[in-house]
Order: sequence, then C-alpha cells, then structure tokens
Amino acid sequence: MKELAAERNMTIHQVIQKGGLNQATISELMSGRTKHPKVSTIQKFCNGLDLDISTFFNTAKFKK
Repeated sequence: MKELAAERNMTIHQVIQKGGLNQATISELMSGRTKHPKVSTIQKFCNGLDLDISTFFNTAKFKK
C-alpha cells in the first residue's frame, strides 16, 4: 500500500482521504490484523489512487 501511494507521490493519509476510507481499516490492513479485506475496501483504496481495480490486480504480486 505504501509503495503504491509513493509511486503516485502521495501519502497513505492522502489516499485514504481521497478514497473515503477509514483510518482504522487501513491501520488493520497495514499491520496484518486484517488478512482478507473486502472488495469495497480495495476499490476505495484504488479510487484514492486514481487506479482502476483491474490494474491493481494485474500486477506481478497477484501473478504466479
């Protein structure tokens, strides 16, 4: 998450504000307490990055 934000010269805080996410939700994801985020959470994160969700999932991290 930090890498994606940094690639767009944004902070995580900027991304969550723009995407309409809750800080607690992102904190849980980043700390590993939440292992399986809802698709709606991923969509909001992508919205905050101005990134299409299909592009998000079409990265090397999801290909095996």
